[in-house]
Amino acid sequence: MPHTDEALDRIARSGEAVFAIDSSDRIILWNKKCEEMLGRPARAVLGKKCYDVMAGRDANGNVYCYRNCPVAYQARETPKDPVHHFELSVEGGARGERKTVEVSLFAIPSFHPALSTVVHVLRTGRRSPTTLERSLAAEAQVREPLWPMETKSGEPIVLTSREKEILRCLAEGLSTTAIGKKLFIAPVTVRNHIQSILQKLDVHSKLAAVVFAYQHGLI
Repeated sequence: MPHTDEALDRIARSGEAVFAIDSSDRIILWNKKCEEMLGRPARAVLGKKCYDVMAGRDANGNVYCYRNCPVAYQARETPKDPVHHFELSVEGGARGERKTVEVSLFAIPSFHPALSTVVHVLRTGRRSPTTLERSLAAEAQVREPLWPMETKSGEPIVLTSREKEILRCLAEGLSTTAIGKKLFIAPVTVRNHIQSILQKLDVHSKLAAVVFAYQHGLI
């Protein structure tokens, strides 16, 4: 079974409009398709509470998205009773326009159900489950441990202030060149810092590093 970072990497490239939240309901993934569908860039929503960003309402206009979301709880705690597709009216742009989308939820398991990452798949029309949905639903039957907050040799993970700055820039979706311009350092220096971050966190991609950082409060 793939680790959470690998699953999120695959999900981000799936061709579906998807976003994911951590155990605190903070958005840790908001892919390009989601940006296009809802008209909001990842840098404007990453790290924010899901219910504040989506402001979802049901078909009757009643508030649906709020703290302690029952469907997120169902996705995390009852994998044998998966969440059924449902329609939701959500905010779809910077000016607060609303649009109706169909939502599916799946959990990427963790050491404890309450700590699972919850993936939201958004559509503008009803259709059959995708390969992504089916594979995530199958993965939800298995639990995997959290990443440790220490290296494999037992040393605690310590990021420098510069590495934390670069992690925050990665969370905003900035490229290596853009990070270099923002922090007034050479792109090769940025790449070296990123490589150090990946090694310290024991992950294999920048997205995985950002996910790890949000899950463990490193940024």
